[in-house]
Amino acid sequence: MRSPQILSCLVIAVMGSLMMNILIHDGMDHGVGFDVFLAGAGDPWQLFINNDLVTGLWFMCGWIVLRERGGRVMDVVAWVWMVLWWGNIIVAAYVLRAAWQSGGDWSCFFMGRHAGPSRQAVPSFLVRTGSGLAAIAVALWLARSIAAVRWAGIPTTGYLLGFLPIILTLLLLAFPDRPAEQR
Repeated sequence: MRSPQILSCLVIAVMGSLMMNILIHDGMDHGVGFDVFLAGAGDPWQLFINNDLVTGLWFMCGWIVLRERGGRVMDVVAWVWMVLWWGNIIVAAYVLRAAWQSGGDWSCFFMGRHAGPSRQAVPSFLVRTGSGLAAIAVALWLARSIAAVRWAGIPTTGYLLGFLPIILTLLLLAFPDRPAEQR
């Protein structure tokens, strides 16, 4: 079970450093990449690459929907929305979460609650509190960012579509869906 965790951490580190590069050298004041993604549709190769990425992300969303089936609908909505907006850094975060929840059991890793009696872990008080505080911080940053672009159409849409699922996911982590045996 260490392989998915190591690979996920590596992907998160690489994508996180690339995101820091964007923040330092370009910023997000033009819609969190939404305009760049749309502009690339004019080039046939970029359109192919964009569609290849999105197709792979849809496959991942299918696994998330199947794995989370029977749980809170908002969990599924938040994860799918984030995967489709933020891409493989969220895929890596979900794989890391699934590995953590599974406790080393591959069937639980792939199937979640459908693998049999639930052995899924519930986040600690520290993780839940940190997630709640992070949700508040992201919401404040989002409000400041939208105010900075004066509600301009594409940047505001990019901000809202990009950061609302992050806030939702952080809130869902702060208030986790406990397995039925723990309710």
